[in-house]
Formats: sequence, C-alpha cells, structure tokens
Amino acid sequence: MTVTQPTKNPTNKLTAASIAAVIVSVASLVVRNLIPDWHDEAVFTALMPITVFLAGYMVKDKPNVKS
Repeated sequence: MTVTQPTKNPTNKLTAASIAAVIVSVASLVVRNLIPDWHDEAVFTALMPITVFLAGYMVKDKPNVKS
C-alpha cells in the first residue's frame, strides 16, 4: 500500500510539537539568565520530551491521506 500525502506541509501535530520544543528551550534560557538559582538542566532536559509528546497528543489533526 502506498500512502500519498496531498501536500508537503507539516501536520498540525508536528508543528505543535516543534513549537513546544522551542518554548521549553526559550524558557530554559530565560530561567538560566534571570533566575539562575532556579535553573536545573536535568529538569529542562526531562521536560522537553514530555511537553513535545503532550503537545503532539493534544492537538487535533485533519486526515491528510488520500485513499
């Protein structure tokens, strides 16, 4: 079976997961620079895959496969 994608655009889930990764990275930089006592690299390293997964899971996506 061959799956044909109608466009080259990324799905909503992929876009949401990418934006979540950017938000966590920026939050880590902000906390590291403004509140260095609160910054723990292990927390932000663990937070990244969790937020990416949750963002991708929560966002609805339209079917993008033509049959």
